[in-house]
Amino acid sequence: MSISAAESRAETVRLPTCTFNPSALSPSADWRELSDGGYSEVYRAKLLGTTVAVKAATSRKKTSCESMLREIRYLRQAGPHPNIVQPYGAFYEGHTLHLVLEYARHCLRSDRVIRQCDPIIVLSGVARALVHIHGLGIIHRDLKSRNVLVSHENRALLIDFGLACDIENDSEEWLSRTVGTKKYRPPEMRDGCSAHPSMDVYCYGLMIEKLVRQRRDRVSSDDSPRSDAGRHERCDSRLLQDMAQQCTAREASERPSAWSLLARLQRFVGDSIARCETERERVPLHAGLPSALSRGRGGGGAAESRKRQRESDGDPDEEACGGSAQRRRLRDHERGTEGGEAE
Repeated sequence: MSISAAESRAETVRLPTCTFNPSALSPSADWRELSDGGYSEVYRAKLLGTTVAVKAATSRKKTSCESMLREIRYLRQAGPHPNIVQPYGAFYEGHTLHLVLEYARHCLRSDRVIRQCDPIIVLSGVARALVHIHGLGIIHRDLKSRNVLVSHENRALLIDFGLACDIENDSEEWLSRTVGTKKYRPPEMRDGCSAHPSMDVYCYGLMIEKLVRQRRDRVSSDDSPRSDAGRHERCDSRLLQDMAQQCTAREASERPSAWSLLARLQRFVGDSIARCETERERVPLHAGLPSALSRGRGGGGAAESRKRQRESDGDPDEEACGGSAQRRRLRDHERGTEGGEAE
């Protein structure tokens, strides 16, 4: 993808509700390299004192800039989500496209992270991210441990949407292209089938298998098989191994959905998932809130309803204030009367 001379200046790439200022970043000389992949290099930098990740497209591959633009598109389409890395902004510097992202210190590919994290919580976060993007028609197509960050409290963050696709809007050529890490590719992708959510589920199963293998040595000599830690680890492993087997079924139709995976993990920890069935109207964050709220139901929405309720029942706060003012007037009147009597 060629970039014109006008684009080569520090030009901001539009992101949703974003007024990102590249000059707010620390100087590039102060950035610290975190990783170097085929399509991009990732650095740790500061954004007005806050640690962020800066992803820079490399010049080693002609499609690196195109891949990053695709990632920006799908991050924008996915929107805010607790288990998807959040973008702060993007810009060109020289002929290089940069994407500024939320920073997380740990990556699930690390043996230490895998052995110390809570696998159920982390994998629930990944499943939650898949539920969200699959509901939008987005297929990640490069799900693996390397593309899952782990933040505080075992919060998983799905990253790297450079090979993703939109099953509703992308061309059939891109939907059926063989992409991603070779050992993670599902059988139907190798057969040239079009993208489907079950492809991500297959990669999810392979990721679980790897996680279980790396956690086998987690129970130390201090944690005997009869200890609580040993029993919990065995219960987690049995659940995860069964899930991995279902996710990696050769036939795509036999694999569970991301929603059923998330529900099963949540039930395992004694939690449940409930979706609201009532009608709710979305309000875009970038829209003018006053004008959006004025379109609420009932001629003004909840605020108008509360106002009418106060008018009919009386506002307790207003009554309290009014009562205090009345008492003050009575006291002043009594004092004035007493003063007159004294005179």
